[in-house]
Order: sequence, then C-alpha cells, then structure tokens
Amino acid sequence: MMTTKRSLVLAAVLTVSLSGCLKTRAQLFGDKDGDSEQASKPVPSKVQDVPQQGNYAIDEIKGEITRMSGRIEDLERSQKNGQEKSEKATQEELKQLNSRMADLEKAQTNILEALKKYESKAVPASDPTQEFDQGKARFKKNDYEAAIDSFTSYLKFPKGKHTEEATYLRAESYYQLKQYKKAIVDYSKFPEKFTKSKRVPTALYKIGLSFDALGLHDDAKGFYQELADRHPNAPETKKVRQKLR
Repeated sequence: MMTTKRSLVLAAVLTVSLSGCLKTRAQLFGDKDGDSEQASKPVPSKVQDVPQQGNYAIDEIKGEITRMSGRIEDLERSQKNGQEKSEKATQEELKQLNSRMADLEKAQTNILEALKKYESKAVPASDPTQEFDQGKARFKKNDYEAAIDSFTSYLKFPKGKHTEEATYLRAESYYQLKQYKKAIVDYSKFPEKFTKSKRVPTALYKIGLSFDALGLHDDAKGFYQELADRHPNAPETKKVRQKLR
C-alpha cells in the first residue's frame, strides 16, 4: 500500500508542463480550466532535447494517466452509488477524461519512439567509466551542472557498474541546484529500483525534503513516515521524528 501511494504521489508531482513551470499542489491533483486546452494537445513526435527531457516527459505522462484512471474509477463508482452529480455532467467529464487519456497515450508513443531512435545512436559500446570519474571529480568541486552532464552521459550505458552511485550523485547535484522535481525522479529510483542499497533511507529523506522545498508538506510527511516505518534505526529517521509529531 505504501509503495502504491508513493508511486501515485510521485507521478502527480511530475505531471507538470514540459516548460518546467512550477505548479501548486492543488493544480497538480486537480483539473484546471486554464490548462485544459493546452494540456489536451499531444506532444509532437519530434521532441526537442530528447536526452534531457524525454524520460521526464514519459514519467509525467504516466503520472497523469494514473491520476485520470483513478478519477474515472471514482466517477463510475459514485455514479453506481448515486452519489455523483447529475448523470449528464458525469458522462461529460468521463468523455473529457477518456479523450485526454487518448491524447496522452499518443504522446507517450511519440516520445518513446523518439527516445528509441536517439538511444540506438547514443548508447556507448562499452562502460564509459571515464565519464563517471569525471562526474565525481566535478561533484567534489561543487560544479554540479557539469557533474550532471557527466553522470547523464554515463547513465546512457544500460548496465554500467557505477549506475547506482551515478544516479545518487546526479540526484544530489539536482538537489544542490534546487531542481527538486528532477532530484525526486532520481532519488525515487532507490526505493523503487535499488531496493537493497544503503542509500535508500537517505533517498527517502531527500525526497521528503524536496517535497517540503516545493511546498508540498503533506506529501513530504508521507515519505518521512515511510522512512520511519521501514528504517526505524537509520540516522535520517532521527531527523524526521520532530516533523512527524
């Protein structure tokens, strides 16, 4: 249950425009009249700056599809129970949601195709350890933007032996640059992918701090609670006890 909730919360936060403008929690979790027209347009197949934006765009689209699927289920359930607004209004909202989901699925397909074409050309033939070493050196010098470039180049290699550390250090770099949404994407790979990593407690803690920095304090508290529940003896857990009171 906690893992599902975590995935849904992360998905909702990542449901932002590709221009990167920050939205409030209410905007992230609700339907907005002002954004509906622009949001309903599918992302073009010719994606600009594919290596930097493509994966984040896919996460955003998956998050919105998840959110709307939940809303559709709520509407259908409420309609059966006679708790929803008028049947006409409900059917209209269902129609709009299904149309939006179709657009998102088309956008997702376009982006995946663009990424596939890019990655077929961009993946190095061997483990680019030099890029990883260069990224670590830049990170130690607090040159975070350059470090991100190096780690991103390294992470194009699908089975690099330093993948976990490169992901973590890139997350730390984004965090230091206050690019919290991107930091959350990388940190979230630890409780989801690198589940046995010793960095999981720190990643959960940093996800919470990132949500706090974005003003999403309720969401941050959920990750602090998960940290306390799953890693009660971790040093980071001691730091969040006060936040959970």
